[in-house]
Amino acid sequence: MTQTSTSPPPLGGGWKLGWNPKLRIFLLLAGSIGGLSWVALKKEEPAETFAVLAVKRGNLVDKLGDTGTIELVRTVEVKSTIAGEIRKLPVEAGDAVVEGQLLAVVEPDPNQSLQLEQKRAAVERSRLSVSELERDLDRQRALFDRKMLSASEFENAEMRLTQGHNDLRLARLELEILETKANLSQDERLQKLQLDEVRILAPISGIVIRRGVEIGEVVASGLNAFSGGTLLFEIGDPSQMIVRGDIAEIDIGKLETGQEVDIVVDAYPDTTFAGLVRWIAPVGAQKQGSPIVTFDTEINIIDLEPRLRQGMSCDIDIIFSRRDGVTYLPVEAVLEVFDEVDDDGDEDTGKGRRGRFIAYRVEPDTPSAHAEADTDDDEENSADLTVDGESVTVDDESVKVDDGPDPVELTRFVEVELEIGLRTNTRIEILGGLADSSIVAAAPQQISDKLEELAEKESEEAEDEDD
Repeated sequence: MTQTSTSPPPLGGGWKLGWNPKLRIFLLLAGSIGGLSWVALKKEEPAETFAVLAVKRGNLVDKLGDTGTIELVRTVEVKSTIAGEIRKLPVEAGDAVVEGQLLAVVEPDPNQSLQLEQKRAAVERSRLSVSELERDLDRQRALFDRKMLSASEFENAEMRLTQGHNDLRLARLELEILETKANLSQDERLQKLQLDEVRILAPISGIVIRRGVEIGEVVASGLNAFSGGTLLFEIGDPSQMIVRGDIAEIDIGKLETGQEVDIVVDAYPDTTFAGLVRWIAPVGAQKQGSPIVTFDTEINIIDLEPRLRQGMSCDIDIIFSRRDGVTYLPVEAVLEVFDEVDDDGDEDTGKGRRGRFIAYRVEPDTPSAHAEADTDDDEENSADLTVDGESVTVDDESVKVDDGPDPVELTRFVEVELEIGLRTNTRIEILGGLADSSIVAAAPQQISDKLEELAEKESEEAEDEDD
């Protein structure tokens, strides 16, 4: 009988059964990872896109914004013609007064009263002298008629009478001026009342802007050449108000009288008052400490209201030009280019020169397909879109507008030359080159720079191939 023994399998056979499946899994995973990495590396990067926006329709206003101060057109400073002490002040600052109304009473300096009496005495002396000269001339004429007086003596008598009349007129004029300064009425002049008080009357009707004295103060005469007199009152006429502003010389070339102005007073920011430019200073002035030359400008306020007061600050918008319902683009979407070059090879962008204005319009992905499509297909593919409140139609389903058109690849931009109209600081009126439904690059300078970069790269590659 033969005995059969069972022995363990060789070590090599066990290795094949235990480790070969794991090796296969490892190799499979490694190959998958490597393949995916290779595909990821070989995959093309997405094309660079650029922001776009739609051409809009709306209103354009070319205006200059500045600040100003409200002032009264007509203001009068009231001073006393006689030096003295203030006795009465029946009005206060802010009161409305009419022409001829009593503003103050001044007790004159005693010397002023003495001067008035001296003038009255001088008039009386001149009157008596004229009467005596007239009687003397009558006597001289009688002697002359009798041939008892020479012609020269008679002529001298006539000359003395003429001189006496002149002196009397001069004395009366001086007295009248002095009484006028004291605001004496005609009855008071006839009664020859003493100068016990001087009444200060309102020269115009208006509002008392300022009162510069109090009862008991001593004031100087406004006729004093050295001091100029004491300011008693300042009266302004509220029927005419202006806004005074200083316009910089860089903007003065556009400014003309008669231009419309929108005025917003700081105290009433919700109200806009209408105005017109009334006067522009012929000569500019440079304020101390500032290098800017400005021109004083006055603006009439048309919508006058009692709440407007002198000294209020306000913002002014001077309207240079206005366009309603026009096609426009933001200034950032329009590029000005200069094709001419100077001797150094650089673009000639000298001061005062004007170049071409261009924009980069977005073209559809497949223009041939749109050209061959039927009218019904065009209507189905077109979409009425709204951009910033404006309706636009785009014959390209890939261009969508939610918050604005989606960014577009460089290859879809086409340069177009524009005909422009009114230019403001923020918008440009488009007269030709674009339709109302056009979509353009939001930053044309980026497109221009990218195209130049690609052109330089192609030129370098062409030179390398030639070498």
